[in-house]
Amino acid sequence: MAPQIVLISGCSSGMGLSTAVFLAKDAEKRFKVYATMRNLAKKGHELEEEGKEYIGHTLIIKEMDVCSDESVEKTVKEVLDTEGRIDVLFNNAGINMVTPLECVPMTMAKEMFDVNYFGSLRLIQRVLPSMKARQSGLILNNSSHWGIVGVPFFELYCSSKFAIEGLTESLAPTLLQFNIRCCLLEPGPVQTQITQKAIGWCQENGVDETTADPKTRSLMELAFANIKRNSSGAMQSCEEIAQFVQEIILGEKNDLRHQPNQKFGPGEITAKLADPTGNASVDLITKHFFGE
Repeated sequence: MAPQIVLISGCSSGMGLSTAVFLAKDAEKRFKVYATMRNLAKKGHELEEEGKEYIGHTLIIKEMDVCSDESVEKTVKEVLDTEGRIDVLFNNAGINMVTPLECVPMTMAKEMFDVNYFGSLRLIQRVLPSMKARQSGLILNNSSHWGIVGVPFFELYCSSKFAIEGLTESLAPTLLQFNIRCCLLEPGPVQTQITQKAIGWCQENGVDETTADPKTRSLMELAFANIKRNSSGAMQSCEEIAQFVQEIILGEKNDLRHQPNQKFGPGEITAKLADPTGNASVDLITKHFFGE
């Protein structure tokens, strides 16, 4: 049987890299992976090293900037011209930001949405015509536990993931009429460098958290201490996420949401979805983030 053609964004590190390699090394050769990233020259070496046995066979590495219409169009066209189809799109590329909201320049807020939301939207728009024509496909959008539950000091990250949730939930009923699954991956804490990169990104752009008032800074310190405590014992590896993604691809269930981590933030998602007032969710997040 022909392998499934899988296009993944954001493969320079973390979940994207691990998923690309995990699928490419599948013993049954059920996947041919097109792993993409914004800058091959600067960031492609780790993927090349991890996947060196499979490059040119079940792993193809391409440069693609999800913030560029031209780059996305070019890459999708190349894959379709070569393979004739894209069976799976995994919108994985994303960036994080953690800082008091009033300290964030608008340019950074816009960049956050350009990567996390519009980047996925660009790819979805490009793959949909061929998937609809074939009446087949899977679009898996990487959201977050915090794409359902909004949390303090991650407001822009959460809101960008909320947008992905809304897009996916809105698309899913229509795409089912074309036999296309459109669903969400909602991981909890994962062992990646995304938070360290977020801190570096803020520093590079001159974000000065000292301009926030003392109470806000104190609350942020408390929130970070609680995040660290609540995440201990609940952290997952990128390899665990990669295996979970493979299970979604091979599965036949049409679940909208897929949550690989049942240990993190117990009760938060249930509280959010069960209470139409939203108060239960706010109360629980307040307890988890600001409880002593």
